[in-house]
Amino acid sequence: MKPDWKLLACIACLPCSALAGGGSSWLKPVDLIEAVPLLNDGGRAGYGRFLQVTLRPRAFALNMNGEWAWNAGEDAIEEAVAACESHGLPCQLYAVDEEVVMPGFELGAPLHALGGSRLVQGTAP
Repeated sequence: MKPDWKLLACIACLPCSALAGGGSSWLKPVDLIEAVPLLNDGGRAGYGRFLQVTLRPRAFALNMNGEWAWNAGEDAIEEAVAACESHGLPCQLYAVDEEVVMPGFELGAPLHALGGSRLVQGTAP
């Protein structure tokens, strides 16, 4: 059974009105660029490029300083993490293919970074 993304987005406190329309216009949590924690404008642009890649598998990794890397194709997961960790800090996968895999971020809920070192669950305005 496929998940009802519109329902999940509403549960996650996302604007449900943004998901109105046909099934093909529904957003999945992986598509929510603003939900990716810790990224600056350049990182958000990089994540946008990651979303446009059609080659699978694909993976996007980031660290607590907002440094990131992505890769697609064979060994995408290992190569994305290794490229991200070349900045000097451990990295974690945020997304693989069409899924957000970072624990606590799967529904695309609003998130905030505090002091660049802690993540907390946000609340809807």
